[in-house]
Amino acid sequence: MVPGQGRLTAIFVSPSEHAADNPDNITVSPRGGILVCEDGRGQVIGGRRTFGTRLIGINRDGTSFPFAENNMLIAQPIAGKSSIAPDDYRDREFAGATFSPAGAYLFVNIQTPGVTFAIQGPWVRGGL
Repeated sequence: MVPGQGRLTAIFVSPSEHAADNPDNITVSPRGGILVCEDGRGQVIGGRRTFGTRLIGINRDGTSFPFAENNMLIAQPIAGKSSIAPDDYRDREFAGATFSPAGAYLFVNIQTPGVTFAIQGPWVRGGL
């Protein structure tokens, strides 16, 4: 190793789209767990897209697990939110996951139509 240069080690390399489909956003939980947002298009099984729209947890041994899946379907207009049209948004990606400074909330967006969720823990006792 050249003095003054660090070493980069991959702790997770997705072996397939089932494990993680093009993860691109990364955050660290209050316990030190890793959470990534998928940016893939996934595959369609039975008429439904099944990968590419999840939050993926990464275990300490370098394996992954589905933490959450986008299931956002807006059936009718939302009062006061005319910019969010009724539609099936289940094939849209999560983005920008981050934990609040005190670690009580996970904030994550559905990129389109631009909706942010605040998900309350308890993150210090969970799988991440």
